[in-house]
Amino acid sequence: MSKSLRLILLASIGLSLACFASFADAKKKRVKTPSAEEIQTQLDAMECPTLKPRVAIYGFYATGKMAAFEGYNVGDGLAAQLATELTRTGCFVVLDRTGLSNTLREQELGLAGVVNRESAPTAGRLVGAEVIIKGTITEFEPNKKGGGITLGMALPKTPLGLRVGRNGSKAHVGLDISIIDAVNGQTKFSHRVTADSKTGGWTIGLDYERASLGGDTFSKSPMGIASRNALGQAVLKIAKDLHSGVERRFQIASTDADEVYLNANLASGIRAGDLMKVSTVVRRLVDPSTGMLLDTIEREVGQIKVVEVTERYARATLLNGDRLKRGDFVHL
Repeated sequence: MSKSLRLILLASIGLSLACFASFADAKKKRVKTPSAEEIQTQLDAMECPTLKPRVAIYGFYATGKMAAFEGYNVGDGLAAQLATELTRTGCFVVLDRTGLSNTLREQELGLAGVVNRESAPTAGRLVGAEVIIKGTITEFEPNKKGGGITLGMALPKTPLGLRVGRNGSKAHVGLDISIIDAVNGQTKFSHRVTADSKTGGWTIGLDYERASLGGDTFSKSPMGIASRNALGQAVLKIAKDLHSGVERRFQIASTDADEVYLNANLASGIRAGDLMKVSTVVRRLVDPSTGMLLDTIEREVGQIKVVEVTERYARATLLNGDRLKRGDFVHL
């Protein structure tokens, strides 16, 4: 067999092995559905409540090696991803506090007269949250497990050789999520979510005397896939808690004769035609030893009907009742 023929034969074997490896990877993906896709299916099928809860998300807490990964702020990054996932569901009014410093700085420019006061954002208009989402990164392992194997062969009496190998790695993420009542600071719900992700690829190389030629193929970052998977689980748990365990209420922003203006907008979920009750706080019960708000005693004072909902506020008409005032609570 000539040298050129042996070279062609060796190259053909290498290409065959590479095609087989690609087919094996594709077949494996078809047989085993990634858990991330299952979670996304549940997120897509999520039904939103009539009134959307207002949630504030701050940067996740992390220390040591979990605080940064390849120069990346893991805590702020995961919090931003969670805000994105919650927003994509369309079931929440998301208040991303990770960028709050930039908002406050813009308002300060207006107060200082550095920018035109007519175009500057007005201070004191930030939307308040009903609940706070607090996260702690307890496990963050980009390379929890990894390994590989390479096999090589050479034809006799030739300077040619072929290498075929398989490499893989496994990433792991663990998060503790707490849902905190923004009024009294009490933790209403808490969950722990974890996720793993595996990735790998085939390597193929052709050796000729002292020279080598080859390449690797790998799928998407396992760390990114594991993070998205964990955050998807967190969104499902948050939705289950808030859509059933938190009462949605708004407040009266202003009154004018028989018209009432509410601090609710299109994103809040209320619609024209909704009938709502109005109640006022007559007493606050405070624990004398801790200063913690135990409860509020309220009295129903009227009923209103929503007639218009804009991007900034909602307008309603008074059906019955009197002495409605700014700050009174409105609920279905």
